[in-house]
Amino acid sequence: MKRAAIIALLALCLRLPFLASGPGGWDDIDFALGMKQYDLTTMQPHFPGYPVYMVAAFVAGRIIEDPYLALSSLSALASALAVFPLYSIVHSYSGPRAAIAVALLWAIAPLSVVLGTQPLSDSFGTLLAVLLVASSMRTLDQSRKERSRALYLIMSGICLGLLYGVRVSYLAFCAVPLWAGLMYGKDTRRWSDVVYAILCVFLVSFSWTYAMAVNVGSIHGLWQMALAFTGGHFSDWGGTYTGGNAIERLGYWLGRQWLAAGLGTPWPGQHWISWSVAGLFILSVWGWSVRCKRRELQIGKRGREFVLLLMWGVPYGLWAFFAQNVDKPRHILPLLILLLWLTASGLLTFRHAGKYMLAVLVCCMLIVSWTQVRDQRENSSPTVQLAKYAASHLPTSAVVYTYEEERIMHYLHPEIETVRLRKWEDFKTSVFSRRVSPESVFLTNSVLEGFKRPQIWRYIRERARFTGNPWLYPTYHDITLYEIRSEQKTGWPRFLQDTCNEPSVGNEKNPH
Repeated sequence: MKRAAIIALLALCLRLPFLASGPGGWDDIDFALGMKQYDLTTMQPHFPGYPVYMVAAFVAGRIIEDPYLALSSLSALASALAVFPLYSIVHSYSGPRAAIAVALLWAIAPLSVVLGTQPLSDSFGTLLAVLLVASSMRTLDQSRKERSRALYLIMSGICLGLLYGVRVSYLAFCAVPLWAGLMYGKDTRRWSDVVYAILCVFLVSFSWTYAMAVNVGSIHGLWQMALAFTGGHFSDWGGTYTGGNAIERLGYWLGRQWLAAGLGTPWPGQHWISWSVAGLFILSVWGWSVRCKRRELQIGKRGREFVLLLMWGVPYGLWAFFAQNVDKPRHILPLLILLLWLTASGLLTFRHAGKYMLAVLVCCMLIVSWTQVRDQRENSSPTVQLAKYAASHLPTSAVVYTYEEERIMHYLHPEIETVRLRKWEDFKTSVFSRRVSPESVFLTNSVLEGFKRPQIWRYIRERARFTGNPWLYPTYHDITLYEIRSEQKTGWPRFLQDTCNEPSVGNEKNPH
């Protein structure tokens, strides 16, 4: 574990200089506001409240006053601490050489490094997920005493309950301790220990659920909030990506999230060295083909552990593909270790050249990671740019119609009047009820996309455009602010009136 400690320290040192000290997106603000006053009814943070993560955030806030810096520091620490359980998992299955390689790749992988500097819950959730897998792996170890295996099974149950309190979307990880519990019960016939582990899951989950119900006011209120949130949250499976078919979607998901974000292969906004990463990944795939020809997989000897790894990757992988926003790579962070493990194992197939290939891969991935976190540190996100521009360049009578950008604008510059909507009918109602004059109407491209009214383009023109790194800001890396054309201001009210009786064609989507 000394080597793991050195790598964990390296991971922490790589992240600390680039910690985010301000908001970059919607969730950042939710968590920061929640640290000041935890209130689900005002989306501080939004449902499901992330109670376990917020408890850790409160502790970090006692040490570091700035909420964004406290949250980012928590992410950096969690990302670094994840080295210990992942090292244990890989070491027990593939040996020390692979364990060192995977731990090093995790320490410098672009997705791990970037999320390890942001005020988000993903790094903390990944730490608990890897602890869950590590404790379940030890539960399967038949060389251990029954008491030791039982304690690790109980620990798995506690980790699962805590994990749900970080992100409910980690539901699929229940397959990991379930498999470990079944194998433990089969070996020992001590099914009571399995029941105790299940009780631990329910008790821990009940604890944070009850705390949230108290915060909302009642169990009924919490249930109503859950229905309201999930109704919009999953109304369009997979979020904002609009690929034509499942094959195209799968290609985008693998290429964007796993390879470009996870390893650092080429993608818009990526460093040119990423082509070297792509080449080494191809060599890794070749290495696996060589292993298959040599019949070196030997899955049968570690069948139980292999199934546990499948329980780690397959259920949540399916959930991440079908039910999460494929534009946001952070959802696959708990599975990144498996990709790094496969990549390292493929390169280590080349016994003499493998270590040199790994060294080159580490250097190339480090360069990609460094360019991304430096960009994040030095340049404001497009949504922040929009907020600053609106505060300094728009008239005081301006009403800015936005979607997800509204949260950041209101937080940074509450004096700006913003309206969050996506439906054409809601927009017309707002304009008429507020009696907004044409010269005071401003819209972002995300709102216009929701309107699905091609005729509106005759009446508007671009006022300003804000761009950022598409790798860092996949959903809002290109924001355009529009205004009503001066020559169309007299015809604008007539256009709104003429469309009052038209059927709705808008399609509101929740980007989360």
